[in-house]
Amino acid sequence: MPTRDVAAEFDQISLVYDETREPLDPHTIDGLSRALRRAGTSSLLEVGVGTGRVAGPLTERGFDVTGLDASIGMLSKARAKGLPKLVRGSGYRLPFGDTTFDATLFVHVLHVLDAPESAVREAARVSRVGACALVHPRSNDGKDEVTPEDGPREILREILREQGFPTPPRANPRTKERELLGRLPPDSLEVLGECDVTESLRDRLDRLAKRGQRSLLTIPPEALRRAVEVARERVGDRTVTYRRVEALALWRPERWSADTAPGATSASLQ
Repeated sequence: MPTRDVAAEFDQISLVYDETREPLDPHTIDGLSRALRRAGTSSLLEVGVGTGRVAGPLTERGFDVTGLDASIGMLSKARAKGLPKLVRGSGYRLPFGDTTFDATLFVHVLHVLDAPESAVREAARVSRVGACALVHPRSNDGKDEVTPEDGPREILREILREQGFPTPPRANPRTKERELLGRLPPDSLEVLGECDVTESLRDRLDRLAKRGQRSLLTIPPEALRRAVEVARERVGDRTVTYRRVEALALWRPERWSADTAPGATSASLQ
């Protein structure tokens, strides 16, 4: 999907975006901050800054953060939170010179992009340390194969189909992230946190009911309300337990230099 269409969809969901997403765990933010500091990062560009859910806490921790997003609606929410450095633009053609920042950061954004490899390479161009991304790698025991979004979304999609409102399936964000990590192995992948999480399926359905998902924007509000009611009856008090793994991937700019082959090396942010 072209960036313009994606930006228009995020404009629509910007008003409810924060209340339909889990806030990033403070321990993950702390781990991210420590990893960036060890890499010698002070100035930071966040591509896909959204409403500033990550840029805000990083700014509070002393980072000089510039946020870039293609959505006017998302940027307006970030601006309302007091974030001073915000730029509208595309991650494929960043309006900055080479090595303008210490590092560039993607947080749960790469799965939205049609050409994430191009965005990572462009992010590395404007960065001294490289392009970083907060991702969900596979856990060692495979317990994260069922994600909290899978159950409620599939149940709701099935009910909407039954009611004559088919919604196109979209690849799971974690699956798309892992496919990218396979195609473009990072130079380092540092796990910031790993834990088991249990969540109510009804809570997930309540968030879907607020129309904060791009895949539900074409569904009439009343039809979505009815489908969510049916879904709540089907899930009852069921919960889902999954393994949450947060890791920081780093792609160094040297890999794209004329003298460096595009392979990954075993390195660490430390």
